Order: sequence, then structure tokens, then C-alpha cells
Amino acid sequence: MSTLIIVRKTILHISLLIFLSLNTGCQLLNQTTMITASYGQYYLWLKSLNLEELQQEIVQQKYNLTEINSDAELYLLLIHALPNSPIHNPYTAKALLNVFQLQYVSTRYNSENLAFITMLRDQLNEQLLILEKLNKASKINEENQIIQASLHKENVQLQQDIERLTQQIIQLKKIEQTINNHGQ
Repeated sequence: MSTLIIVRKTILHISLLIFLSLNTGCQLLNQTTMITASYGQYYLWLKSLNLEELQQEIVQQKYNLTEINSDAELYLLLIHALPNSPIHNPYTAKALLNVFQLQYVSTRYNSENLAFITMLRDQLNEQLLILEKLNKASKINEENQIIQASLHKENVQLQQDIERLTQQIIQLKKIEQTINNHGQ
């Protein structure tokens, strides 16, 4: 009977150990799933989508906004920042990022997400500076083209004036020659 008691106690201990292990594993699993998803991983996943899948994700995230999903705003921001996105707009992405940073404190993020958001802000700032320089260069180019067109028009006008004056000089010389021939 003592062996039966020992076997029961052993089975009870093993069962208890298994139960605790599984319970602890579930608790660890629950804790890791509660951690905010990695925005870097989400961005990489977005880059892997084709156009149709991207459009579906845009619709899903816009729907999530109406459901007050706390990550939907940031996910849409990432979609605006994605170069091949149908709603790509670095100005909108930067504006959303500015609002997003004001609304949420940095303690909400793990260090990986905070680093990603900081890097995204830096990249968007650089992209906007480059776009601003391109816009200025484009305006200067347009102004130069207008000036060149104006100068070309003036040059053509001056050439026509020179041609007309040359014709008048030729006519005046003919008149002078005719007068000189009649006077002899």
C-alpha cells in the first residue's frame, strides 16, 4: 500500500508540476501577446504586400479607426510613409506622426518601437527637406524657363527690327543712288 501511496503522490506531484508549467507558460504567452506589436515588423510586412493587399489593409485600418483601435492611427501613418502605398504622402505621414507623438507618451512603447518611431520621424524630416528643395529647384527652373522664353521673344523681336532697319537702309541707299544718278 505504501507503494500505491508513493505512486499517487508522485503522479500528483507530476500533475501539479505539469499544471504549473502549463499555467506559467500561458501566463507568459498572455504577457508577450499583450506587448504592443512591433511597428518595424508591421512596416516590413506592409512592404511585402501587393497593391490589392495594401488597399485591403488601408480599408481595414480605416475601419479600425472607427473601432478605436489604438494602433490603427500609427498603422495608417506607416501606410502613408510607405513609398509604394496608394496613399503615400510624406506630408500626411509627418503630420500624423506629430499629432501621434503629442497624444501618447513614450512609456506606451517598448524601446524597439520607440526607436522605430524616432527613426521614422528623422526619415520623414529628411524626405520633406528633400521635397522642399526639389520644389524650390522646380520653381527656379520654371522661372528660368519663363525668363529664357522672354529673352528669346525679345531676341526675335530685335532680329526683326534689325532686318527691317537693314531693309530701310538698303531702300535709302537706292533712293540716294537714284538721286545722285538724276543729278548728274
